[in-house]
Amino acid sequence: MIRILVIDDQDDVRDELRERIASMNYESDEAASQEQALEKLSDLAYDLVLLDLKLPLSFGGVTRMEHGRNLLQRIVAMPAAPPVIVITSHYGPQGHKLATEMIHLGAASFVGKPFDDDPPEPKIEMVLARRKTRAKEAEKKEETFSGGVLLLHDDGIELCGFVVGGIRGNAIIRRVVEMLAQRTNGKLRKASAQVLADALSKSVTAATVTSAINEFRSQCSEKLAHAGIKCDRNDVILTVKGGGYQFAPGIEVRVGNEELPASQVEQDCELLLKQFRRRGKMTVKQARESVDIPATRVKTAHAALMERKMIDIVSGSGSTTTYMLIKAEMPA
Repeated sequence: MIRILVIDDQDDVRDELRERIASMNYESDEAASQEQALEKLSDLAYDLVLLDLKLPLSFGGVTRMEHGRNLLQRIVAMPAAPPVIVITSHYGPQGHKLATEMIHLGAASFVGKPFDDDPPEPKIEMVLARRKTRAKEAEKKEETFSGGVLLLHDDGIELCGFVVGGIRGNAIIRRVVEMLAQRTNGKLRKASAQVLADALSKSVTAATVTSAINEFRSQCSEKLAHAGIKCDRNDVILTVKGGGYQFAPGIEVRVGNEELPASQVEQDCELLLKQFRRRGKMTVKQARESVDIPATRVKTAHAALMERKMIDIVSGSGSTTTYMLIKAEMPA
């Protein structure tokens, strides 16, 4: 359900706005001062804020437009900030200048009192629709991690071609990866932090193992995010029911000093490059259909080939983005 926060020091204005919002089948909450509004915003997530510029700092205080301006700036600076529609009765000769200033400060729209002359409903619907569209676009841009190869080398651990830990000197996570990669009757091992710590050394505690795993998870999320891939903390190493850890089903762990022709990303790049040599150019959708590897790895290979200036974007967006071959041979 859509929830809207109404911020205004006048009781009758808040009542009218809440009635209008209810008639739109949305929920609402209210605040009468800057302090009360900040408390509400810290406790609940809102889809939209209606903000009167002339506010007191606290209940019963002096109302000033500066309080509304400052509150607007504090709201738009919040993580995952809701859009703000500014409300004011100051629609005189300076109205246009004030509206421009508020939009510049981050307001999504502007509505004036009395509401019969400038109804807020159309602007509420417009701002909510715009927010929904932007959220969908953001989801399209960021793919969800669907698994990949975890390679354990002498000098680091790679996930889908990105170094995510295990650099020389960080022996704990390397040994944890080795132990969790063990299989019994084809099933990956489950182990608690204490069991893993006991297997490592008498000087290693369960808290140290937990810290190493959490740091490793963060590295996986951070490195894959650079390629536009969303990787949550349980997408690589799961916290299993009842406690303990286990690799997620989509992870293929290759442990030891295997003689591999190249890292996973190099292999994927070569597979994709073969298709580009044949076709000259392909959309993202065509690329995914032409190679038998997960979509997230296709995206990583695209990014690597772009960085090496071997392919370039011709047109389109999302799955219709078209890439064109520039240089056919992989660098030595």
